Parts: sequence; C-alpha cells; structure tokens
Amino acid sequence: MALSFLGSWFVAASLRVFGLTVAPSALGTRLFTTSLLYAATMGLQPLVAAWVVRRWVDAPDRLDLGLRPARWAFSLVGALGAMGVAVLAALAASLAVALGALEASPLHGSAEAGLASGGRSVAGLIALTVAFAGTLALVGAQAFAEEVAWRGYFLPRSMERLGEWRGLLLHGAVWGLWYAPVLFFASYGSVAPFASLGRGLGFVVTCALLGTLLGWLRLASRSVVPVVVANVTLTLAAGLPYVVHGVDAGLRSAAFGPPGWLVLLAAIGGLWRSRWRSAVRTPEPLPAPAEGAPVLHVVWWVLPGGPPPRDHDLN
Repeated sequence: MALSFLGSWFVAASLRVFGLTVAPSALGTRLFTTSLLYAATMGLQPLVAAWVVRRWVDAPDRLDLGLRPARWAFSLVGALGAMGVAVLAALAASLAVALGALEASPLHGSAEAGLASGGRSVAGLIALTVAFAGTLALVGAQAFAEEVAWRGYFLPRSMERLGEWRGLLLHGAVWGLWYAPVLFFASYGSVAPFASLGRGLGFVVTCALLGTLLGWLRLASRSVVPVVVANVTLTLAAGLPYVVHGVDAGLRSAAFGPPGWLVLLAAIGGLWRSRWRSAVRTPEPLPAPAEGAPVLHVVWWVLPGGPPPRDHDLN
C-alpha cells in the first residue's frame, strides 16, 4: 500500500512542481493529454506494489486475485451501472443548480467546449477519433492495473483482516486516500488551500462509496474483468482524467461530488436489501493445481474451469 501511495503521490507532486499541465486549446489534444497524465500518475504503481508484496512480503498462499474471464452479464451490469451513476449524478447536479444549491455550469465545463461548436473539419474529427482511441487504450490499461491491485489483491486481504463488510467498506476509503493528494496537487494554487484539501478529502468519500459497489461486483463475478469495464466506463463518462488534473469537466463530473454520493448511497442501500448482498464474502483460496500442471506465478491467470461457481452467480 505504501509503495502504491508514494509512487502515485511522487508523480503527481512532480507534475505540479515542474508545471506539466494540459494543453488548453485543441479538444483532442486535451482529451489525450489528460488521459496520458492520468495513466502515468495512477497507472502501474498499484500493480507494481501488489507484485512486490506478493513476491517478497506475503507468506505464500493461493489468494484469488480474480484474474479470470467473467460472464458477460456481469460486465453489462458494470457498464450500465457506471453509466447510470454518471447520468443520475449529472441530473441531480442540474436539479441542484436549478434550485440554487450549486453554481451554474455547462455539462462539459471548459474541458470539452469544442463539442458544442458545429462545423468541425474532417481533419478535426479524425484527430478527435484518434485521440479517443488512444484515450480508451490508456484508460483501459490504467483501470486494469488499478483493479488488479485494489479489487484483486487489497480487497480480499482487507476482508481477511477486518471482516467481510468492514473490509469491503474500508478498502474503498483507503483507495480514496490514494487519490486524495493527487487531487490536492491538481488544484493547489488555483484555489484556496483549504478548498484543495476539501476536494481531496471529498474524493475519499466518493471512493469509499464507489469502492463498495465495485468490490461487490468483483466478489459476485469472482473476476476483476467486469470491474475494469465499470471503471473505464465511469472514468470516461464522468471525465475523471480531467478532474484529476485540474480541468473543469462541469456537471459531467458530478459523480465525484455530493450529487454522486446520493446516487451511490441509494445503490448501496438497494444492494444491502437485495439477495445479492450474500455475494459479500471473502474469496476462497484457489484450489491446488493438478500434479504436474504449470503454475502461472507471474500473471496469476486462472483459466476457465478453476474454482466451482458459487450459488449466487448470475444465471
């Protein structure tokens, strides 16, 4: 955990100290650059940290990291759920603006003002398409590394040590503490220090709530694949790379603030009252490989036909 924290915080602080910011002009450039900085700041650090701990710190065991394919239904739940959180949070923020509780802001803020202007050239549309493809690749790689470390490794360890529900809830708060200084560095100097601090701490609340839902999805599916799908969907839909690097994403980013908290709390409440609550249990150790079978120490990949399905798997 400390390795992951220090790795990401060091990169974020370096970007701030050396003034490496996002190009303010072309939308495609800004879209790709924020995602590149996001992947560099929050990318391989947690995966490397998990590998180091598994290799040199943990006692040898058969911890299930969830590195296996999942049923398509879980990935669909992850994608639609993440999109629903982003849309409902933006609608809640729009209502708060109408009631005077929030300052008025366009849906995309200044991050994607180019989308509102018509008459884009063919060359501009091609550049935007290429930028989006590059963004998708960067965010997908970042989400995979993040989820293998946090939901694949840290969540089961947290549940083993703290208990099932407590471990599920607290792992998300720790995940948020990993993000908090990065958001602080992104806004420090452009807003008051206490506002920057509040922005970072607010993201801890977001991650504690969001981590509960992502953790449930990983436990129910026994795989990190649907969680990666949900992570990528929410990251792009709510403009997280913009938010992390201090670019105004407008009401689109409401999922990461109080409007999003209300939506996430409602989702957690529904989960708590549903039969899917039974999916929250510590993953069982992986079965021992058959005699003579190769053990995939590096990738930790579990091929289909590994542990038997549980009674709460989707039909």
